[in-house]
Amino acid sequence: MSRDTWRPKILVAALVGATLGALGLTVASPRAGTTSTPRQLLVSSKAFGRLTAGVAYGAQTFPISVRLTPPDGTWVGAQSRLTAFGKPAFGWVVLAHPGPKPQGLIGIETAYGSTPSVAHILDRLHTAGSGATYGPMTRVTIAGYRGWRIDGDVYSRFGHVFVPFTPRTNGASPPDNIRLERGERFRLMVLDVRGKRLVLFVVSAGLPPAQFPAFLDSARPLLASLRFPA
Repeated sequence: MSRDTWRPKILVAALVGATLGALGLTVASPRAGTTSTPRQLLVSSKAFGRLTAGVAYGAQTFPISVRLTPPDGTWVGAQSRLTAFGKPAFGWVVLAHPGPKPQGLIGIETAYGSTPSVAHILDRLHTAGSGATYGPMTRVTIAGYRGWRIDGDVYSRFGHVFVPFTPRTNGASPPDNIRLERGERFRLMVLDVRGKRLVLFVVSAGLPPAQFPAFLDSARPLLASLRFPA
């Protein structure tokens, strides 16, 4: 098994309460799959698995069924489950271009329990706290499901924290928080998939902000391959 070792950090922590740009991971070689079922994304909070172009992948730990097919061999990915009070709380699918740090990253998150309305999540993402600028909300369609998109960037030297699902609290950051650092650019998308709300984050991560548009272009075919089978 070939391995490219990065500084050890925790994958989910990079999206849940830590800095995407400081992420350090291990990249593991893919396991063989079958032609009748999709390969599973690596189940790990510490590693990405290399993804094979044109091969369908699933995520058995995600709260709803998901499929994706990398259009080329430049992607790595993983799936993970976050628990709270001993019970499954949030599921993640994370995809990236590898490098010394991820060179652009896609995260998909939803809750195992009920999820707030699209309007509520958008309000939480758009208005909670300060430190980020936002463009206008625009319509988006992914996997046949319509939703909303917000583009922006983080300007505060303290970074910015997004909390899509958990109600506002005055205590510690809730487990679904996503922290971005100053200078990071982002695209947030919220979908309603058969009554389950999903949040998709596309972020510059280790890329210079000027290279984010090129990453969005490379991510578009991968996002277009997403499916949420019933």
